[in-house]
Amino acid sequence: MAWFGTNTSTKASYPDTSFFLFYALGCGFGKVNDAMDPRLVITSALLGAALLLVCLALADFGNVHDLGIFCLLWGLQACVQALAWPGCIAVLGEWFHSKRRAAVMGLWCVANNVGNLLGASVGEVAVAVAGDERWGAVLVANAILMLVVPAVVFLHLESFPPPPTVLDISPTSDPCQGASLEKGERKGARTRMDWQSGRAEGREGDREAPPDQDRRDTHFTVKAWDSSSPVVDDSLSSEEGSRTLLHPLLASDDEAFSSPVLTPRPSVLPPVGLARALCTPGVLEVGLSYACLKGGAYAFVFWLPTMLASGGWGLNAKQANAWAMLFDLGSILGSVAVGALAARVRRPIAVYFVSILGSTLPTYLLGRLSHEQQASRVLALLLLLVGFFSAAPQYLLVTSVAQDLGQSPDLKGSRRAIATMTGVVDGIGSLGAACVQFLVGHLARCTSEADAGVEGAARTHVTSCDLKKVYYFLTAIAFLGALMLSRLLLREVRSGAWRA
Repeated sequence: MAWFGTNTSTKASYPDTSFFLFYALGCGFGKVNDAMDPRLVITSALLGAALLLVCLALADFGNVHDLGIFCLLWGLQACVQALAWPGCIAVLGEWFHSKRRAAVMGLWCVANNVGNLLGASVGEVAVAVAGDERWGAVLVANAILMLVVPAVVFLHLESFPPPPTVLDISPTSDPCQGASLEKGERKGARTRMDWQSGRAEGREGDREAPPDQDRRDTHFTVKAWDSSSPVVDDSLSSEEGSRTLLHPLLASDDEAFSSPVLTPRPSVLPPVGLARALCTPGVLEVGLSYACLKGGAYAFVFWLPTMLASGGWGLNAKQANAWAMLFDLGSILGSVAVGALAARVRRPIAVYFVSILGSTLPTYLLGRLSHEQQASRVLALLLLLVGFFSAAPQYLLVTSVAQDLGQSPDLKGSRRAIATMTGVVDGIGSLGAACVQFLVGHLARCTSEADAGVEGAARTHVTSCDLKKVYYFLTAIAFLGALMLSRLLLREVRSGAWRA
């Protein structure tokens, strides 16, 4: 904080603002996860972010205390880090079905808050070992963790689920044309199909051929599905028009026999551009709502210890850091509960809308009571409630909802674009978060005063802030975030689905 002079909060908001501006820039390149193996992108992004953290720590060890250099390196680290998030969401979108996606993503997002708690704990240990003035040690300790994770990701992450086997039914007039099986192999294929449909194994002739085609002219090929394409796709390619059916052991009777689908060759499908992604119905509303929620959530993450220490709660700096962890604990509980509820009622936008509104009252009360002596249990309850109601919709909008947008019917004829949509939504959210951090720094008006303390001891800084405006501002942007979802909410109530 010695870099920032007496007007602490205004200048302290500059690194946070630069972080999110560069992060938004990196999100624009998140679509690379749709063109490449996400495992490689995630690994490279984490390695790059860890190395940039080390470079930033070297500035401290070299006694280079320049705010411009700090903001630049901090922002570049965020830009590289931003490439990993869309890849993670894309991988999870490939593995989990949309019907249970909200519950799965709510559980998975717990990792975010666990990471916050782990990083804070590692930082406390690093400060205890290296001393209060060596903030670079905190960055080095966390960089070491970030160097371990890429190795685990590279060795063990499967970007796509195992490809199912499909039966390709290609009608031809000549049994010798096309990719066909020999008679014995064709008989074996029919044997498996008969077994799945409940017929006796080995019986031929029980299943009638289509009226316009003799059974002898139908040939079967067994092939593996391209892992980069969805299991069932109703798009049509002019270059390949064969009918494909899921292998009977991987599908229900209806899926296996009654609904052949036209499946494109994945290589001919064009990628989704950023302009088309932005024009997809629902993207702007979700992105703007996420901008409000992300800005508010990270304002709590970055500023809550300062706000608690300078309020009327009677907490010193270390106690404020410990109490701030209750926000993460509430976020963990809320992500699991709200995600499970959204998956169960099949009305995710309605659940997120109510959850966002639920966060406004405890946020307002924190501001109302910030300069009054209150019992510790009141503070604990309010922090838990704010984390519970605010974190879940923020996480699920950029995970579960972004995954559904990436598989929207409006993108018919293009590759699945989960990473692209996640990058767009997260990029819009990061721009909003950058604005919020800048405004919070100006509204807080924190100032630092030197305190000599005991003669010969190191000087500390007592910070005072104007907190009511900050809490009221965070309450207002939460309302705005809920308002951005109102059109999607009305559509969901009327039609039962939030998509256009």
